[in-house]
Amino acid sequence: MLKEEFGNLKVNEVYSTELGERSVEILDVLVGKERFLAMFQSEEKKGGIYLWSLIITSARNTRTIRGMDDMKGMKMRIKANIKSIIEGIEE
Repeated sequence: MLKEEFGNLKVNEVYSTELGERSVEILDVLVGKERFLAMFQSEEKKGGIYLWSLIITSARNTRTIRGMDDMKGMKMRIKANIKSIIEGIEE
C-alpha cells in the first residue's frame, strides 16, 4: 500500500508473518535521506472489520494509531498518518 500511495518511498520488508489470525509486518521506509520504521498488525473480525494497530517511528517522531475499521477506513487512516510523518521528515 505504501508503494502505491507514495511513489517517493523505498520500502524494505524487515519482517512479515501470520500469528494465528493476526498479520504482522515491520517495514523499513526510506524517504529521501531519512528513514522510518512502520510496525503494522491486523486481524480480521466479523463482517470485514479489522482490528489493527500501526506504530511509526522516525528520528523526530513516534506515532501509534489503532482502530477497528473496514478495509477502506483502515487504509484512509493509515495513509493520513504516513503522510503526516513524511511531511515531518521533509521539513
